[in-house]
Amino acid sequence: MRTLLYIPVFLTLLSGCYAKFKREAPTLGAVRTEVYTVGAPYVSLGYSGDEGVVGAVINVVQTVRSVNQTERIANAVDVSQVNAAFEASLAASLGDGPPFGWTDSRDASLLQLEITSWGLEVPYIGAPGYFSYSASVNIYKPDGDRVYTSWITCDVNIGTDDLSAEVLGIVNNVQRLNEMTDPQINEAFLTVARYCGEDLVRQMRRHAG
Repeated sequence: MRTLLYIPVFLTLLSGCYAKFKREAPTLGAVRTEVYTVGAPYVSLGYSGDEGVVGAVINVVQTVRSVNQTERIANAVDVSQVNAAFEASLAASLGDGPPFGWTDSRDASLLQLEITSWGLEVPYIGAPGYFSYSASVNIYKPDGDRVYTSWITCDVNIGTDDLSAEVLGIVNNVQRLNEMTDPQINEAFLTVARYCGEDLVRQMRRHAG
């Protein structure tokens, strides 16, 4: 049986003082969640560092492959399911807290996650690939006062049995991505969304002190 190995790296791109969040978090009670996606998918398969003719040809091929695979991903992935996977993960991870739990009450404070970019990334030819989600995160009290804001990226490497090559289509393995069914590609993105939701909650708990 093939095993997936998830190695997440969660980065806060917009750093700042979380003093207000630390002060307000214990008083928020349970929060409701809202997730939506505004960014289109992307696929970047990496490029050659060779500045000569051979490198130029390889990079043109990689660009064409990236465009083709971006279209494939866009057609295969159900964005509404990605949003739902993120929201379910946030709700389950928040649970009853601390520092605050989850509720579906419309009168509660709002944790809003806006996915601005998502896709498949290979930094350079031959490098391990990874799934990546970028999003803005905000928490608003019922009166509209914002008590938390952060820009985050969640990068998840997928490995063992050369799965990263199979999923991401590195160099000559693009055909393997084509061999995956649309449901398989969709499920891969849903799995990563669930993992990133869990990691986001862990990060917010650190920021809450």
